[in-house]
Amino acid sequence: MICYENVNIYEVNKRDGEYNDKKKKYIKFAKPKITKKLVFEDCYSSLEELSNEIRHAVMRGSGDRIEVSFEAKMEY
Repeated sequence: MICYENVNIYEVNKRDGEYNDKKKKYIKFAKPKITKKLVFEDCYSSLEELSNEIRHAVMRGSGDRIEVSFEAKMEY
C-alpha cells in the first residue's frame, strides 16, 4: 500500500502592481509579489482521497493557483 505523507496544499497569489491613489495610475512592481498561504496539511493512504482534496482546494481557492507537495512511501 502506498502512503502519502506530509501533504501540503498552498494557495499562491501573484501581484504585478497596484493602483496608486495619489498618482491616479497603476504602478508595476520591479519584482512580482508572491504570497503563499497554507490551506491544508494532512496524510493520506488513498490516491482517490488525495485527488478529491486537491480538487476541492482548486474549487474553493481564491488564489491564482495552488501548489501541492507530498512524500510517497510504500508500506507493507
